[in-house]
Amino acid sequence: MRIGLFSPHFAFNYGAVLQAFALKTFLIEHGYDAVILNRRPEYHCAIPSLSGRIARKIEVLAKSNSFGKFEREYLQPQTELIVHQKDWSKFENFNLDAVIVGSDQIWRDDYCFTSFGYNLFLDFITDRSIKKISYAPSLGKDSWNADPEVEAKVKMLINDFSSISVREKSSIDILKQKFGVDSELVLDPTMLLTRDDYRKHFKIKKRLDNYIATYILDYNDEQNMVLSNIGKGLNLKIHKILVRTPKSKIGKLLNRFRTMKPVLKWVSDIANAKYVITNSFHGMVFSIIFRKQFVVIMNEERGAARFKSLLSMFGLENRLLSNYNDSLSLFSETIDYSAIEPTIDLWRNKSIDFLIKSLSK
Repeated sequence: MRIGLFSPHFAFNYGAVLQAFALKTFLIEHGYDAVILNRRPEYHCAIPSLSGRIARKIEVLAKSNSFGKFEREYLQPQTELIVHQKDWSKFENFNLDAVIVGSDQIWRDDYCFTSFGYNLFLDFITDRSIKKISYAPSLGKDSWNADPEVEAKVKMLINDFSSISVREKSSIDILKQKFGVDSELVLDPTMLLTRDDYRKHFKIKKRLDNYIATYILDYNDEQNMVLSNIGKGLNLKIHKILVRTPKSKIGKLLNRFRTMKPVLKWVSDIANAKYVITNSFHGMVFSIIFRKQFVVIMNEERGAARFKSLLSMFGLENRLLSNYNDSLSLFSETIDYSAIEPTIDLWRNKSIDFLIKSLSK
């Protein structure tokens, strides 16, 4: 069975590329022929201005050692490039039996239409023999606020799916109320693989280093001071997985053109940490995968529903904080992974069962 995978595999974002890798790897290891649909935004590939093209070239070069290398080595095979809507005329050449769309916040109403229009609801598939499946797309929030005409179009498209799953409990209610479809709750694709799988594929050695890994998407001076105090309180060094300049026009440019750690180094930095502090969804996910003592800082702008949903599945709601100051005291409360291991395995098996059944319908 030949399956096309549609997700933001091209993004300079650790979670985006790792969820694409995990889903593709899982399917291949279960005997499916999986290929990534190489759909990229027009504003990445068809830039009208010379200055824009130069800026994009610099950005790609800066990220080539981290994301470009990972894509070449781990996110293959891919289809021909799709940039414009008219390019979907190539789709019939891909000879697919099913297309899986997901994961990440691809169905969030204030994100999903900016890059691909209705492509993320598989509007380009007209052959009804091709299964349309969603695996763990995120609506990001606990609400849907798109215009009525957009909502009507999405309702028509989403009702044509053969199987639908989502990543948050709140999304199940939204899809039922807004679009009249039933859906299942599943784990993020990255959790289809185990820590041993990642160690095998990425050649990560088993060890534990005495540092606190911080993966913070938006740093500021106050946060840095608090994190420094936490390090002193635990007598451990702070290891920043991501370096960011505080928000400003200049800071935005610096962050855009800054080099970033290779993807495999990002994973190993979490795998080898003693503690993890993050405000990232996938920073949280990989902390759980590698059984870390961690805290998550609430990030309302980036979508809090997805954090709350996953943590509640494992009884870890207390690891979600509204500020950094409470981190030190929470680290005195150790997560007993032996107690929640059966629950993690249960949800992984349910997620696998959803995929296998969806593809065999």
